[in-house]
Amino acid sequence: MLHYKAAAPMVTRRLFSSQQLNPIKWGILSAGRIASDYAKAITITDGAVASAVAARCPTKAKEFATLHGIDKSYGCYHDVINSPEVDVVYIATTADHHFEWAKQSLLAGKPTVVEKPMTLRLADTKELIDLARQNNTFLMEGMWTRCFPAMHKLRQIIAAGELGRIVYCQGDFGWKFPTNNLDDRIWYKESGGVTLDIGMYCAQIGRVAFPNAQLKDVRATGTVKNGVDYSVMATVRYQQEDIEAEDGLLQFAVTGAANTEERLVIQGTKGRAILDAPFHVPERLRVSKDQGRGETEEIVYDYPLPNDPFEVWNNPGSIGFFHQINEVGKALKEGRNECDSYTWNDSLEVALIVDEIVDQVRGEGNDVSSSGACRQQ
Repeated sequence: MLHYKAAAPMVTRRLFSSQQLNPIKWGILSAGRIASDYAKAITITDGAVASAVAARCPTKAKEFATLHGIDKSYGCYHDVINSPEVDVVYIATTADHHFEWAKQSLLAGKPTVVEKPMTLRLADTKELIDLARQNNTFLMEGMWTRCFPAMHKLRQIIAAGELGRIVYCQGDFGWKFPTNNLDDRIWYKESGGVTLDIGMYCAQIGRVAFPNAQLKDVRATGTVKNGVDYSVMATVRYQQEDIEAEDGLLQFAVTGAANTEERLVIQGTKGRAILDAPFHVPERLRVSKDQGRGETEEIVYDYPLPNDPFEVWNNPGSIGFFHQINEVGKALKEGRNECDSYTWNDSLEVALIVDEIVDQVRGEGNDVSSSGACRQQ
């Protein structure tokens, strides 16, 4: 059985002053593509404003600030972290710099949201969470999918037992990597690859489907291209809360070779739930309840995204960042150090799964005869 040390919940709460409550002021580290989408989402979120941005190139930071109507721009990340005009820092650097700058932000006592993945390894994720706990500081990994209303409804349905005991989940996610540009961040040896990029969208479903279960093992196989995991098939087993019940299963495929359907199915003993494509920005949840063999009653829940004032986004569905921005603002106003939708323990478990998959797939390379057996920890 796989183990990680769960983060103890914080008891002491630090409330923001009334001057900070309206609005929550965001500082953005990076002037890249994801940062641009996040800045746009901030502009449509009530009670939030982007007040500062930093990039390694001051000119690029200034251009970014002008484009997004941000007052302050800097050529040094420390200037945003230490700014009294910033309530919370959003770290949108490439993943290989997440740990470094999240640590600096937390050491400065600044509430911090780190674009996923929080770090590249479980040990580093645990270090950041321990630091946030010690410093009584808000920290969240940017698993924005968990903040969508469709995901909240799905968790409510599972908790209420409407699907019965969950038997298994199946999902997929894939997009075509730029094979003609080996300088793209997706090919970085340390931080690239399909698992760290999109695999965690599937991996996080385990704690949704099996919220009270114990992670048991992870088995993965796949292919490697240019030194990074390229296509992956993974199975994650959970020991159910009822030890008499069979293990729960999460199975998913992720790939950089094709644009896949990207649908999620959660099957229970009384019915199933389906998050229609693209499930990482879910707008429709379909719930089918068994009425007998071959007979079901389907209920459809629609949660459309708001009207979009922008013509261009770098990534599809990025307007949905506003759900996460809202939840972070609410948590800060209530003096909480975690976001209920995606907790520190969620980050720890997903980091463990991702570690296992990357190690197994990159370890076996293209050798399809390799067993991919899970390390026991």
